[in-house]
Amino acid sequence: MLNETLLSSSSENKLSYTPSFFRTYIDADQQALEHLIAEGKVSFAHNEIYSQLQELIKCMNPSVRIKSDEYEALISKHLNGRSLDEYGVWVYYPWSRRLVHLLDEEEFIKVRTNRNQFKITKEEQDLLKGKKIGIVGLSVGQSIALTMAMERTCGELRLADFDVAELSNLNRLRTGLHNMGTNKTIIAAREILEIDPFIRIKLFHDGLHKGNMDQFFTGDGKLDLFIEVCDGIDIKIESRYKARELNIPVVMDTNDRGMLDVERFDLEPERPILHGLADGLDPSNIKDLSNEEKIPYILKMVGAETISTRLKASMMEVEQSINTWPQLASSVVLGGALTTDVCRRILLDHFHESGRYYVDMDELVKDKETDTAGQFPDSYFGPPELTSAEMLQVLQDFDGAAEAHVLADEVVSEIVKAGMNAPSGGNAQPWKFMYTAKGLFIFHDAHFSHSLLDFNHLGSYIAIGAAVENITIKAAAMGLQVSNTFFPIKNNTSLIAHIRLSPTENPDLKKHLEAGLSIRVTNRELTVKETLPKDFYDKIKSSIASYNGAELLIIEDDALMKKLGQLLAKAEMLRIIHPRGHYDTFTNELRWTAEETNEKRDGLDVYTLGASNSELAALRIASDTSAITFLRQLKGGNAFTRSVNKSVSFSSALGIVTMPAYSEIDFLQGGTAVERIWIEANLAGVSFQPISQLVFMLARLAHSEALAGDEFYNEQVKELAEELDLLLPELSNKQPVFIFRLAKAGEPRLRSLRRSLESCFTYNV
Repeated sequence: MLNETLLSSSSENKLSYTPSFFRTYIDADQQALEHLIAEGKVSFAHNEIYSQLQELIKCMNPSVRIKSDEYEALISKHLNGRSLDEYGVWVYYPWSRRLVHLLDEEEFIKVRTNRNQFKITKEEQDLLKGKKIGIVGLSVGQSIALTMAMERTCGELRLADFDVAELSNLNRLRTGLHNMGTNKTIIAAREILEIDPFIRIKLFHDGLHKGNMDQFFTGDGKLDLFIEVCDGIDIKIESRYKARELNIPVVMDTNDRGMLDVERFDLEPERPILHGLADGLDPSNIKDLSNEEKIPYILKMVGAETISTRLKASMMEVEQSINTWPQLASSVVLGGALTTDVCRRILLDHFHESGRYYVDMDELVKDKETDTAGQFPDSYFGPPELTSAEMLQVLQDFDGAAEAHVLADEVVSEIVKAGMNAPSGGNAQPWKFMYTAKGLFIFHDAHFSHSLLDFNHLGSYIAIGAAVENITIKAAAMGLQVSNTFFPIKNNTSLIAHIRLSPTENPDLKKHLEAGLSIRVTNRELTVKETLPKDFYDKIKSSIASYNGAELLIIEDDALMKKLGQLLAKAEMLRIIHPRGHYDTFTNELRWTAEETNEKRDGLDVYTLGASNSELAALRIASDTSAITFLRQLKGGNAFTRSVNKSVSFSSALGIVTMPAYSEIDFLQGGTAVERIWIEANLAGVSFQPISQLVFMLARLAHSEALAGDEFYNEQVKELAEELDLLLPELSNKQPVFIFRLAKAGEPRLRSLRRSLESCFTYNV
């Protein structure tokens, strides 16, 4: 019974936030107070009225040095015959059962704000007393409300929040453990009224919404200023439209980098919401957006590129190693100070601008920066671009005979264009072509392919092998016979292949594949998973039966695909969080704008990735080198496994192309097989997407020293190798050269561009 009584009492107290006032010189109030005490509802009484009167006398006589023995007479005179107990007002706080004896409102305010002068003049304080401020969102807004109450920036506060205090809120919410489960509105109101019981408080316990917005903004008088610090994008937009309609200025604190937003709708009634960063959103359409569809708007509003390094890293770990984005008490308290200061100056007509402002402590108080800050190591940069003169120099030592039939420039150009349309890792296009009287030569230009994944140029050899396959197909379609030689790779020479082209009446049977050259494409789009017919797999397997020992392993079993997909996804994550891999991806490979894509004509346009708008917005955050460095220190980054895992889950099958052994020639020949499979798949209406990062990581692990000074990366790759051996033991005596996914995904949104023929091909006859 005792526990039930205590719980009942606690439940009642959770709803109470309004103090009671007793002026005991009024008989009715005296009787009510006596009754309250008699009922045992007062547990603590605080009577410091005499010290308050001392302060009041001092405030009234600032130029006089009053001696301690003079106060009694001065106070007696001020009381004018009234007893100390009857003077002022007794305030009862039912939630704490405390009774406090205070000066009444006018004198209380005079004494409590005395130390504001002359930073705030008496006339300004009187003006602020009549102001009404609304705050929505009290995880951050409580600090703002308390600071405003302490400074007495207004006479009325309207507070809206639907949530209750939880233990995880107490890293930034100023309250005691006993208030867990209590509405945040009530907690804030109690804190404020225990500081100043004369501030008017109106609470909206169910938050701000369409049903109470008019009451919040205009009930019992229009707000003078609105502070928005809530999480919900719907309310961010709807409340601003209402504020703009009513010409009410809006201030927002983000508690990251001391960022403060000011929108002076009182002075600029046509001003775009959120400085135009919410363009396209309004109260009528925002409700129809899914949470994922809202993410790009949210990141644009807060300025995804300008948020702090640690917040970026944290956002990448949400729902991975943390539940939600972090908020610190220091940032929240700083926000309370900044917001109060700016709001006071707005209300006093001292500040008139709209804008976004930062008081970034990391920038203001920091160590001196070194000269190397933001620079990348020289090892990240490839050699200079291969020139025609250098290629001719290499060919001086070539002993081959001259072609019996030298082809015209325009004929060879068409063939080279087909070769240039071959796929390459990151669309690096690591090739140069030169035609002389001795035939067509293909060079590897490491300037374009130098990267973490292109270990021993293996990825480039896959691409050049694919280019040779395209050339063979195109030449056959043009009535030409092809004789191809791949050179052993010695001393890291750039000359990779020699192709002889001669007219024939019996061209290679591959000519029927020419239609596939123009439609072959990487397709990352995701659609409903579809089972592919067995004869399709039989056809693509048989298509490479004569390709120098190349074989194709098809994996259709859902459980096996999922497990392999997890390994492929982890490899992608390791690449992105590795400093060099991150540089390769975000600095060298991805193209963020149409202008950049058209200018460079290599790399990957982000819109070819098949990513949703929210995923593209997340990529922007992930492009921050400092954020990734911090994330790596945390051994985080699991968010980067989502894309591959998701792609695999929508796949009809995974394919692994293998060769008999590990050698540069095997990878070159493997590239021809990969391209054949790819073209056959696309001709059959089947989509094809490479997921081969793991191949090149494992090649480095098996055939080279581990990455120096990177124990975490090396250990993770070693684990991947062990897991792959257990998952697919049939690969133990073969060399995987390429991994891909197959699906029925329709047409991709965009195709990757190619550099100009002139930049890649030299006709030197």
